[in-house]
Amino acid sequence: MASTNPFQHADASTIDGVNESIAELGGRRGRRRASGKGRRGNTAKQRKQALRAAMDNGWPEWNGLKPVLYFLIFPGLVALGILVSGPWPLPLLYGCAALMGLWVFLSAFNTVELVLACFLLYLPFSTTYVVPVAPGINGTNMLILLGLFASVLRMTKERQSWVAWPKGSTTVFIFAILSSFSAFTVMFYPGGYEMLLYSEIHSYKAWVDQFIFYFIALTCIRDIETAKRVVLYMCIGAIVLVLYAVPEMLDRMGNSTIEKSRVNGPHRQPNMFGGFVAYSVLPIVALFVTYIKDLRAWLLTPYFLITAKVLISTFSRGAYLAMAAGAFMAAYFKGKGFLLIWATLGLCAVLIFPGLFPDSVVARFKTGSSAQISSEPEKVDKSTEHRIILWRAGGKMIVENPFLGVGFKGFQMLKGNYTETEIKENDPHNTYIYIASQMGLPALMLFLAILAYSFHLGRSLSRNKEDLFIRAVGVGGASATVCYSISCVFGSRAIDLEYSSYFWAYLVCMQIIDMKLREKKNAGNPKKRRTNAYEARAELATDAGAGATAVKAESVAPSADEIEESVPRLLPSSAGQRIRKRTASSLGEAREKRRRLKHHRK
Repeated sequence: MASTNPFQHADASTIDGVNESIAELGGRRGRRRASGKGRRGNTAKQRKQALRAAMDNGWPEWNGLKPVLYFLIFPGLVALGILVSGPWPLPLLYGCAALMGLWVFLSAFNTVELVLACFLLYLPFSTTYVVPVAPGINGTNMLILLGLFASVLRMTKERQSWVAWPKGSTTVFIFAILSSFSAFTVMFYPGGYEMLLYSEIHSYKAWVDQFIFYFIALTCIRDIETAKRVVLYMCIGAIVLVLYAVPEMLDRMGNSTIEKSRVNGPHRQPNMFGGFVAYSVLPIVALFVTYIKDLRAWLLTPYFLITAKVLISTFSRGAYLAMAAGAFMAAYFKGKGFLLIWATLGLCAVLIFPGLFPDSVVARFKTGSSAQISSEPEKVDKSTEHRIILWRAGGKMIVENPFLGVGFKGFQMLKGNYTETEIKENDPHNTYIYIASQMGLPALMLFLAILAYSFHLGRSLSRNKEDLFIRAVGVGGASATVCYSISCVFGSRAIDLEYSSYFWAYLVCMQIIDMKLREKKNAGNPKKRRTNAYEARAELATDAGAGATAVKAESVAPSADEIEESVPRLLPSSAGQRIRKRTASSLGEAREKRRRLKHHRK
């Protein structure tokens, strides 16, 4: 009787193993169906909960944070003493500053992290507390020199490259060179050399300082743990900044006009201060929404209420819109359901209780900065009208000088040739027009590419499935980038280190985290090296030679079909056909020679 077994040439033990595997698989499916845990039984919510339970909490270790946090106790006590007892005499303040500077200088021989932490905490206050040590030497310059010194010491001590060079750093480097070249472009215009050298040299240095700081951050942040700690240092700096502005906010409350009620903050300009508060608070918001199920995260609620009040007191329309967009993105990356719930609750609260929305905010959107809060709205306030005129002037400059622009600070020197009416303001009130009109469209494209890459990094890290803190860093990075980008629409914000320092530091943190995650993934799953057609032919020739030797030894010639099947399919079709034809013809000739030899022997 003919066998009905479809695996007639298979080994019996193999068949038994396959049957046992099929039976075991069926048993597992049956048990899952019986317990209600099948594919259909698992809801999306259950899968998310299981994934979150398997993720690491991810907070940095205390041993790494301890040196910096212990150092921060000393300036904290000094600030508390000044708040309680009033202003201290200058010799005492300079003595405390000298002690802190000596501590940081000595720590630079061991690590550059404390220098970077002091940099991040000091830069938002650098306009208010200049720390003039000597002509041309202030607190920012000293920290820059100290950061470069510490990075060189680290390079020689650990015998590693000076900076990490993650993906995206080349774009920043090219943007730095191209935008800095605008100092030479402005010299081609009459009076440009004198204007830059005698009036705007400090502004040019403030522009270049951004990239020096980015370079220092790359020398400091080399691993994921350091990047996490730096993110926490920025969160601490954002909290201190808001608390610093509370006394000024209380002092200005109740004034008759918006201009008198605006909080300037340590930036001494309400729009700059409002934009900085908006984008620097979003990493803390990201930590809150990521760890929202942890009761300790709700301890940040008073801080969020104070921040909202301080932000409203700046009366900065650009900061309002930027903060709204950033908060929307943070909720979106947390989850669409989370965004829908909170957006619905907020809309219902405003519709039912319209008094919750401050009248001052409505007045700021309707009137000028010097109008009374309760005054009637105008059609277009003077601030908006002047910005539109300046934007048009910037557009005309871009059309006439699309590649190199008019040079650094050339806008204020040449704006009178492009405006219909005389405007006293010298700033275009738009970062993108500021860059394009003075540094050219290529520089603007690079700046937009940096913003897009920062958003992409945040979006990618927000999907991390192994570390909750990395996910929070991603949510904060994406939302802060959106907020930062929108705030640049309403003013020339990203022009100095005081405003953009946290953006560059956060970008470096995301770059290093992404680079290390990729290295870890590649180390776990090494890619197989691809072979080209020539290498494949060489391997085929080697295999064919070895096969011919074996055939000669055993006096057994394989069939043409077997040799044809052994030809690699990686070869191009034409090359494979030629090799198969040559192989078949050679085997045919060998077979014919053996047949003739056997016939001759007979």
